[in-house]
Amino acid sequence: MKKFNLILLTLLCVNSFVACSKENKENYPDVSKLIYVWLDYEKDYNNIPFISGVVVDNQQIVWSGAFGNANVEDSLAGNESTMSSICSTTKVFTATAIMKLVDQGKISLDDKVKDILPKYAVIQKYPEGGSVTVRSLLSHTSGLPRDTKHGYWGGPDHAFPTEDELFESLSTQATERAAGTQVSYSNVGYALLGQIIEEVTGSTYKNYVESSLFQPLQMSNSVVEMQSSLYGNKHAIGYTAVNRYGKRNRANFYQGKAMLPAMGISSTALDLAKFAMWQFRLADASKAEILQPSTLKSMYKHQGTAKDEHDRGFGYVVYTDKKGSDWAIHGGVCPGYVSFLKMDVTNKKAYAFLVSANRGNPYKYVNRIINILERAEKIEQKEKSEVDLSQYTGFFNVNPWNSDYYVAKWGNDLVSLHFPVESLEYSMRQYRHIEGDNFQLVENGELTDEKTHFSRDKQGEVIKIYNMENYHYRTVFPEQ
Repeated sequence: MKKFNLILLTLLCVNSFVACSKENKENYPDVSKLIYVWLDYEKDYNNIPFISGVVVDNQQIVWSGAFGNANVEDSLAGNESTMSSICSTTKVFTATAIMKLVDQGKISLDDKVKDILPKYAVIQKYPEGGSVTVRSLLSHTSGLPRDTKHGYWGGPDHAFPTEDELFESLSTQATERAAGTQVSYSNVGYALLGQIIEEVTGSTYKNYVESSLFQPLQMSNSVVEMQSSLYGNKHAIGYTAVNRYGKRNRANFYQGKAMLPAMGISSTALDLAKFAMWQFRLADASKAEILQPSTLKSMYKHQGTAKDEHDRGFGYVVYTDKKGSDWAIHGGVCPGYVSFLKMDVTNKKAYAFLVSANRGNPYKYVNRIINILERAEKIEQKEKSEVDLSQYTGFFNVNPWNSDYYVAKWGNDLVSLHFPVESLEYSMRQYRHIEGDNFQLVENGELTDEKTHFSRDKQGEVIKIYNMENYHYRTVFPEQ
């Protein structure tokens, strides 16, 4: 089961994801169809139970989709309201909640953790770096160990520690480097930020995040901690990586307990879109909405430089690309799930994907969809082709040498997308109609010498394509 949407003219025209003109309205379904075919193929080819994703341009959702099953065993289809664990992407919400308390004057970034949490203790191996502070927890520069000694990431039961177990374990562990000097990713650090939220507010981490972030942002399909009553219906079941026989097993249900602030939120791609749109909206605002605009912007600033890790802001990985655009991102991996949120905070574009299986690759999906949309900007505008290009579209079989490829409309041209898609540079090829059933390869906007043609059966239906010096027959899948 799959679902996808591409919002047309007005939405795609915002900030020129696709060049806007009356003439190219018909191109938007072409782009949507290609994205749909690609992700549906990814789901099947990699045996992924459920994928959901979204693309945001400022205050608009320009693409969203959901593919597969929330519950494979019961063949229960997922949809855009199906929740999935966002794993360590949870940390950006924990950081946002902390910054709200900073805005309110309830804590300071330079407050010492030991002064806030009575039960906090750690062996300070590098006292010259000073005390662990709220600031160093947020930026992963505290020097604290990555995890407690409970080994909860290993299966099958994933015994995450309780609050008492967290503090007990930490009291026997030592800092691994001086505070405030170098980024060293720490789940423990974010678990402590959750404890700070509870100590300062008198509320549970769950209640505080849901009431102060999810409710005002209308993130109605987001919860802190997986709920057993939702698991397998409204919440997608998590599945393991593919085993040697090409199968995935159902991962065990678990709850994060004291580690919730580091990995325990479940959400949807559409709710992550609301979170991103709030940030884009706040960036240009003159007054606070949950946070002060200046507070949000401080979260994107470099707070810690890494040697073996990514540079960090508060909660986010932050970097500036070659074009000078600033990005704030975070991904997550936990038992049965993978997530990725990527925001171009300069140009106000965001991309999010959730996958309900380990070794899924939402990072790849984000980068591929960015590439497809960038290519869509270059669709040439000219008089509509007199040839019905839809008669040539569909899957074509390259077995035994390779998998299938899909021929799609691309404005007034055709494109072929070869699966599995590892590089669009090599997987996506564009062809222009010449005459009859003949087409010619287009590279960099220019016709090349490479030609291809389609052949028909006695009834006049297109049944095969001559491409790369071989005939490839059309393939019809049951769901088409």
